[in-house]
Amino acid sequence: MEAVCLDTHPHILLAEDDDALRDLLDFTLTRAGYLVTCCTNGLDLMERLEEGDPFDLIISDLRMPALTGLEVLELQLEKRQRPPFICMTAFGDRQTHELAERFGAAITIDKPFDLDEMIELVNATSLRNPQPEIS
Repeated sequence: MEAVCLDTHPHILLAEDDDALRDLLDFTLTRAGYLVTCCTNGLDLMERLEEGDPFDLIISDLRMPALTGLEVLELQLEKRQRPPFICMTAFGDRQTHELAERFGAAITIDKPFDLDEMIELVNATSLRNPQPEIS
């Protein structure tokens, strides 16, 4: 029997406390062919991750209410299998970038950023973790 690759859209968990940016990224990523689930703060992000829903990629702001993106990223360090994280920050000093990398971020991008650049980063990061084939 041949393996069948289902036409599934990669599922992104997006955490951003700024309503306008979250809506813009949700719209842009959805138009690019991704399924997007949104969170408004770090606690919401952590709860979604703990629910165990399968996500192919996480995009998170680093400074958010309740829990920061860095705190969530650090808490995920012990997980054997976790989706890659793309971190966003308006406070992109070298120390923040190094800390995010140490906690396992695939990429940290500084705000403001170009939406096309974000799509390129998402495409490159999600292609590193292709969906498994189902036979």
